[in-house]
Amino acid sequence: MAAPRTTDTRTEDEILAAATAGHVMAGMPPTDADVAAARRVLRGETTAEQEAAQLLAEFRRRRS
Repeated sequence: MAAPRTTDTRTEDEILAAATAGHVMAGMPPTDADVAAARRVLRGETTAEQEAAQLLAEFRRRRS
């Protein structure tokens, strides 16, 4: 079950720095496109589900 959404007092850059650090430590540094997508989600311009759907569509387009 997902945790309820709460108001975050961190800035967009602080949130992205934390997420980036975790991905780098895991050996998966985000690309510029990944960071741009995360910024769109944080700003409410899109949702994580929409970003994932766009990635899948791009992967499928490249395979065709």
